[in-house]
Amino acid sequence: MKITLSLKSPVIKPLIPIEAELISPDVFANKELDEIKQLSIWRGNKEIPLCEVIDIKFEGQKEENPENIEIILNGDFSRFKRIGQFMSAGSIVANGPVGMHLGFKMSGGKIVIKGNTDDFAGANMEGGEIHIQGNAGHYLGGSIRGEWRGMSKGKIKVEGNVGNECGVWMRNGLIEILGNTNIFLGMHLHRGTIIVHGDVAERVGAEMTGGTIVILGKVKDVLPSFEFKSKKSEIEFEDYGKLKGPFLEFEGDFAERKQGTLYLLEKKNEHLLY
Repeated sequence: MKITLSLKSPVIKPLIPIEAELISPDVFANKELDEIKQLSIWRGNKEIPLCEVIDIKFEGQKEENPENIEIILNGDFSRFKRIGQFMSAGSIVANGPVGMHLGFKMSGGKIVIKGNTDDFAGANMEGGEIHIQGNAGHYLGGSIRGEWRGMSKGKIKVEGNVGNECGVWMRNGLIEILGNTNIFLGMHLHRGTIIVHGDVAERVGAEMTGGTIVILGKVKDVLPSFEFKSKKSEIEFEDYGKLKGPFLEFEGDFAERKQGTLYLLEKKNEHLLY
């Protein structure tokens, strides 16, 4: 079953953020069109029905299993927060940007964003897959404020650039970034893998105690609490495959009791050896 949500005109981009955690296959499961239209969302301190700001199109019959539900978002949903929150199955495809906390604590299914996402995409993620075809904000795959456990399972792929503290407090899973990232990549990383194809700003892996960070672009500097160990011709991951080097292998952060591994492509980071 396919459910298409299109922003109504002239409410193209609501100025007040909307709490939209109900936009999820799990919530839409076993509901008729009229029931979905009357689901409540919060715009600021006002509770309104979903149909007040969104046109809803129903293709197919009522579906009990969220795994068989596909949600399509048309328009600028950058002010809509928590889309796909607690999602366990099915799919969401957004043909434009979306707001903060995308896929918060999702445990299954797939989300594809054909645009940019705001901060905290995939925060505290427990499974499933997020594919962002644009840029992502800060704290991708990390933890929300007040939490110290970030992403624990699943996969996130970003085709563009990512902001600060990507993978902060990450417990497991895979994050792949085709563009560049800002400061504190993989801070407090415990387990899991982060692969960046572009360049990375300073303070990579600060206070990491495990896991692996791979950077195929250039890193300006490595924290002094990291130690160069060796060179690797290639590295391989069970959930990703092989990456050809040679790589510079660093261990750290020695400011912590346990350490993780940092691999930097040698031809882009020879300056770190001198």
